[in-house]
Amino acid sequence: MERLRVLYTVNRMDVGGSQTHLVQVLRLLDRRRFEPMLCCLSGHGALLEMAKETGATVVGAGLGRIKSPAAFGAVVRLARFIRNNRIDVVHNYLLRANLVGAVAARLARVPVVLTSKRGCHERRGLELAAVRLSNRLADCVTANADAVRAFVHENEACPLEKMVVIPSGIDSERFAPLPPEDYKARLGLAPDRVVVGIVTRQRVRKGVEEFLRAMAMVREQVPAACAVVVGEVSADREVDDLIHHLGLEGHVHLLGPRRDMPEVLSAFDLFVLSSHDEGMSNAILEAMAMHKPVVATDVGGTREAVQPGRTGVLVPPKDPPALADGILRVLNEPAEARAAMGERARQVVVERFSARAMVRQMEDLYTHLLQARGLGQPAGAAVEATR
Repeated sequence: MERLRVLYTVNRMDVGGSQTHLVQVLRLLDRRRFEPMLCCLSGHGALLEMAKETGATVVGAGLGRIKSPAAFGAVVRLARFIRNNRIDVVHNYLLRANLVGAVAARLARVPVVLTSKRGCHERRGLELAAVRLSNRLADCVTANADAVRAFVHENEACPLEKMVVIPSGIDSERFAPLPPEDYKARLGLAPDRVVVGIVTRQRVRKGVEEFLRAMAMVREQVPAACAVVVGEVSADREVDDLIHHLGLEGHVHLLGPRRDMPEVLSAFDLFVLSSHDEGMSNAILEAMAMHKPVVATDVGGTREAVQPGRTGVLVPPKDPPALADGILRVLNEPAEARAAMGERARQVVVERFSARAMVRQMEDLYTHLLQARGLGQPAGAAVEATR
């Protein structure tokens, strides 16, 4: 039986939650039933090589600025690729690709077109018009959390019945507790340091400043505490000035992007999510899978993963004193209680947020939508995602 051809589109394959999710989907999609392809519209991004290593076909479309006349050419090239390769399903990711991919797919008369929503980002003006158009062009809109579905319905006027929730999933086999070793030393930290860390690629929206301010308060009570920031946050003048102002010199470690995240997370005593807004954070799921208790801002779908008092603590966003209080509440717990939090956190991820379960739900959704049009193969199981 001929495999169903599924094309994923995204503007850039930079290091980020949605791009990491796409690499997982390309790797885990059942090759007996599906032939996955990826179009990176810009042709750029650090994760492009990882996408190619999955064995999926990876192409670019030469998209530059979406408001430039050349953007039309990228849409035409993408539509031609879709037509020539007889794509059955186009699933688009993030703002630009949701629009460009949906328009190209409709021009190419693709049977099933999906857009995806992975955050609670309020859109205005032209962006709001663009997301509403892409929502209308789609047969189905996927969301990675119930909170995201509700937000998109309210902010973008997307009908609830058009949206399906497929919870984010992470590789719980890769992100699993590692054998005991001095992982702190690998990061240049003394073994007696209390490591409180965040993983982020955006300084402002992810609340890095609030995290640093909170850590200054934490150190007043826990002098051994230090802050570790993993991701694309560099020590520019603004960050250096804030660290100096807070008296955190020597107690903040900016690690940059890392490809050894299980080892890095193993050095953490506590994981923090300080985001201003969020869909469902892959980073928090990865930390939970590594047996880490978490302190997180109560935004987006975070509450769907973090169980207050059982796997961590939830605090209001943009509130450094509340964040500091949450961190201290966990650090002041006995070691056995923190370990129990971490064990329960992993259990939540394994049971509800595994990458394999996520991809199986996506596969069933594609076959369900194709069958509704008289196309495709019998699904392996009923669609279990939430409508």
